[in-house]
Amino acid sequence: MKKKKILGIAVAAMISISSLVPAFADDASTQNVTNGVTTGQVRQNNEADKLAKLTQRASKLGIDITGLTNDQAKAKIRTAVAEKLGIDITGLSNKDASSKIKAALEGKTLDRLNKKAAELGIDITNLSVDNAKAKILSAEAGKLGIDITGLSNKDALSKIKSAVEAKNLADLTKKATKLGVDITGLSNKDARIKLNQAEASKLGIDVTGLSNEDVITKIQNARAEKLGIDITGLSFKDAKAKIKAASEAKKEAHKEKNTSSTTAADTAVQ
Repeated sequence: MKKKKILGIAVAAMISISSLVPAFADDASTQNVTNGVTTGQVRQNNEADKLAKLTQRASKLGIDITGLTNDQAKAKIRTAVAEKLGIDITGLSNKDASSKIKAALEGKTLDRLNKKAAELGIDITNLSVDNAKAKILSAEAGKLGIDITGLSNKDALSKIKSAVEAKNLADLTKKATKLGVDITGLSNKDARIKLNQAEASKLGIDVTGLSNEDVITKIQNARAEKLGIDITGLSFKDAKAKIKAASEAKKEAHKEKNTSSTTAADTAVQ
């Protein structure tokens, strides 16, 4: 959140006509009051900004910091972040706790980057986090067929996200056409939900009252059963990959069968 700009505070000095105090004394007094009020206002604004940022972070973590001082709120947020990362900061000073959390976050970021690099088939060994991110973004951009030359990591990521969203929308539109569903004006998220509902209905699955995640699970199980494969215990991603491989294999087998039938028919005609 951007800090609010202080436009200035005007303080009018009320000088009594009967006052015997010289004019310069009033001027000095006025200046002191102005400085005092301005400094106080800056401090209040800074505290308000800090609280707003802390409240935003707390909301993302699902914790309540209502009524807490900024220091208490920071401590509660640190504890929540540590728990989320699976680390113990009990008994540590604020500085040491923050250092431990930072190290854990960097480790988690590096693990995520290594996993992404492996998926893209690139090597980020010995690269800094920023350089690793840049290399991964470059690979992602190349995969999507977009140019991010000269862009910062932030701008490159924004361009990649836009390209991914456009690709996802194209895929969703294609699926919607296949299922005979209208997703005009819907966000990608809402379009997916509507398409999942339509596919479940087509597969004869009752999804009444189920969350979208549960609907997807039921659809996956139905697809796997139809293909005669077992996806028990697999993650969503692995199950999806196995279903896709089995589906493609089935299509290829069907294609070969049709080719063989056509060849046999041609031979018979000859």
